[in-house]
Amino acid sequence: MITRSRSRVLPLLAVLVVVMATTSAWAADPPVGDANAGQAEVGSVCAACHGADGNSTDPQYPKLAGQHAAYIEHQLESFQRGKRSNSIMSGMAGMLSQQDIANVAAYLSQQKTSPGPMDTDQVALGKSIYDNGVAAVGLPACESCHGPEGLGDSAKLYPRIAGQHAQYVVQVLTGWHNGQAWGDGPHAKLALSVGQKLTVEQIHAIAAYVQGLNALK
Repeated sequence: MITRSRSRVLPLLAVLVVVMATTSAWAADPPVGDANAGQAEVGSVCAACHGADGNSTDPQYPKLAGQHAAYIEHQLESFQRGKRSNSIMSGMAGMLSQQDIANVAAYLSQQKTSPGPMDTDQVALGKSIYDNGVAAVGLPACESCHGPEGLGDSAKLYPRIAGQHAQYVVQVLTGWHNGQAWGDGPHAKLALSVGQKLTVEQIHAIAAYVQGLNALK
């Protein structure tokens, strides 16, 4: 009886292994974003805060136009999984499927960032920190991750920051300075390390400089 039972169970287990392996492969294969579908989804879900083309008019909300698709997908998934917390975005991201996220990211990444003014009163300090860091406190140059023109690096998930609202940049850097982490990965740890080494004056100077960086691209 035991031999017969095993003979029936083993083929069934083999089938289950194949099915599970196939399902895992499907789950690991990310969907391809459809920018046209993404435009409709942005219009119905994201536009109220971020603008129909990803250029928010309210500086407390980030500009997403021209942002790397991989970075947008990563952040939306972080909101979904609770690794990044925001009372608005956690709910919004929770409504999106994996395909929705890919579509939204594809559309926003193809848009152009609108110009932002350069604050000439703070540009010298902001540019100095952006280009060179602050050696006295071990602060690396911003351009070492985000590039000299603030275009970031899609492969390494470093976001484009050129032209970003100064107010939003201040919010983010201040949050990091106060220990508000965006998850527990290496990027989050680096962000906290950077934020905690900045003074209030330096945060505002960097934000002012970054806002005008889109003039270079």
